[in-house]
Amino acid sequence: MKVGILTLPLWNNYGGILQAFALREAVSRIGHQSVFIDVQRKKLPLRSRFIRTLKRYIKANFVYNSDSPYYPNKKELALISEHTRSFVEQFIVPALNNVTYDRLAKSCMHLDAIIVGSDQIWRPEYSPNIYSYFLDFVSDDVKKISYAASLGTSDWRFNAEQTKVCKQLLANFDSVSVREDSSVELVSKHLGVLAEWVCDPTLLLEKQDYVSLIPSTENLSVAKKSCFFYVLDSNADRVKDLTQLIEKAEYRPFQIMPRTFDKYFKKQKKEYLFPPVEHWIASFQTCELVVTDSFHGCIFSIIFNKPFIAIANEDRGRARFESLLGSFGLLNRLVNNTTEINADLLDEDIDWNSVNMRRELMLDKGYSFLRESLREVERESE
Repeated sequence: MKVGILTLPLWNNYGGILQAFALREAVSRIGHQSVFIDVQRKKLPLRSRFIRTLKRYIKANFVYNSDSPYYPNKKELALISEHTRSFVEQFIVPALNNVTYDRLAKSCMHLDAIIVGSDQIWRPEYSPNIYSYFLDFVSDDVKKISYAASLGTSDWRFNAEQTKVCKQLLANFDSVSVREDSSVELVSKHLGVLAEWVCDPTLLLEKQDYVSLIPSTENLSVAKKSCFFYVLDSNADRVKDLTQLIEKAEYRPFQIMPRTFDKYFKKQKKEYLFPPVEHWIASFQTCELVVTDSFHGCIFSIIFNKPFIAIANEDRGRARFESLLGSFGLLNRLVNNTTEINADLLDEDIDWNSVNMRRELMLDKGYSFLRESLREVERESE
């Protein structure tokens, strides 16, 4: 059976890319043909592109607020994502490539089922088209499933119109699961559907599945007292504070993230390129400690059994961290800011036997949900 997988556009988000890889692999392992839908935003009209280019020019040349965000255009995005998109093309292998949202219905007509998920597909401010992730384009004869869909936060972000439409659309789903425990209550209260709580797709694979992706040229030996900084919301002061804390504990910090995109991109393009996904994975293998404010940074620390500190971020969605770490009994690894990181926390042992047992239970539950959801499709097609 052909099963489509629809998630957010994949460019340079390591966690987003690997959850798509893992879900596609999991669907294939239970005996189905997984078809990744490589959805992209539609090209802006010429007038809109001109206005956006003009605004960027004004910001770059006349606005001196360094805190003002500066975003890449589509061509620049493709350039800085060269290495990460290469992973998508090689290992996720989009069968439906570069599909715009307005062409989803036509492109997906040959599918027997579509799974939306994972990642924050049900967070309106992150979603390019929220209704597409409630499968408004799918005909009645195609099964509709959500796997570990994330709202990202513990509060309801949909407006009244979005709530009304999405409630109607979700009522047509055959199976619904969410990634955070808080989302179970939110979906029930606002959308009228009882969702099942399942783990992120990346937890459906084993450590060796990820290690096998790393080229043999990478040095995978663990560097003694090395600390992998994977911090998405980085600034000079935060990095300085973290570096001092880690070095005081006699760890050697390292980072792999590129320079934050800004108006100087054209002068130093190489500094803005995201390293390959395989190099990101290797960083978890070779370090002894991880400090991160990333949800998937926490997950891969758990998969690789690496001690870690998670820095909460309200804007990105604290509920995701609390749900994940709470399910593993690791809430003590979550801090609100760098001042809460101390030697006692860095030296505190993690009971990896307990963590790994919980992970096995989550893995089994996730596969059971997928098997049962897709088995219903098989029964109806017999």
